[in-house]
Amino acid sequence: MKKLPIVLIAGLLSGPVFGQNGTAPKNLPIPVPVQVGGTNAPDPAAGKFKSDLEKNSYVIGILLGGDVKRQAGRIGLEYDPEIVIKAFTEAIHNRPTLVTEGEANVIIRATSIELRKKAEEKRKADGEKAKGEGLAFLEANKSKEGVKVTASGLQYKVIKEGEGAKPTTNDVVQVHYRGTLIDGTEFDSSYSRGEPASFGIGRVIKGWTEGLQLMSVGSKYQFTIPSELAYGENGTPKIGPNSVLQFDVELIGIRPQPTPPPSPVVTSDIIKVPSAEELKKGAQIEVIKASDAERIQKEAEEQKKRLQAPKN
Repeated sequence: MKKLPIVLIAGLLSGPVFGQNGTAPKNLPIPVPVQVGGTNAPDPAAGKFKSDLEKNSYVIGILLGGDVKRQAGRIGLEYDPEIVIKAFTEAIHNRPTLVTEGEANVIIRATSIELRKKAEEKRKADGEKAKGEGLAFLEANKSKEGVKVTASGLQYKVIKEGEGAKPTTNDVVQVHYRGTLIDGTEFDSSYSRGEPASFGIGRVIKGWTEGLQLMSVGSKYQFTIPSELAYGENGTPKIGPNSVLQFDVELIGIRPQPTPPPSPVVTSDIIKVPSAEELKKGAQIEVIKASDAERIQKEAEEQKKRLQAPKN
């Protein structure tokens, strides 16, 4: 592993871990006695330490070490643990350090920016490569026996045709599936989890929403989904940008989406009473007519629907 100057690690400890002023943030998980249901839970450190001081000191070290690994991993920063320990020891004992805490923060911020820039450049390069490979794969795949192509570009092959009903965008489906990249790498599988998945057909990637509506219950299809019908340029933590995906999908069952309960009907006037503080400021008791209350309620529901509507 490449060794980094002590100044970077000192900055990592004094910046992201402790904050700008070197003080512990309010949510630092300092160990406290754990209570469940009002009773003391068993102490996992019982008999392992000579005192609470020793126990708490050790636990803080574990938490700080874990935080350093997470912070460094998040931005792709390589580090030398021995230099981390050296810098930490000097800082916690108020010994002279090679740079000040403020200088360390400046360094780690600059390093983080540079690492993110490099990661973005790599992501773009990987995306361009995946785009070319994906187009070539789609071109070759559509010529294979049994493969059909829809107007959107979705490719599918019937492995087994069922005889049940076909789902609509208003249905919840139950499926077994296995998803792979074009090189065969599996990134998700309900078979591996040992149980089928259930979800609203309109709440998944476009390729799935379209493909599932082609299937009857009891069918098994293979979908080959262009990236624009999957996760596009952004990708996911497991799926790179511009990735073409393949899924083996078995449609087990469908059911309608649950109907939300109807909103209560307002049949009488509503008296709106301000708080004591509002009354002091001159607010008045307000009477809202039933007709007006119903209109306000409908407007609120329409606004809620607009906010929840999917954005393409």
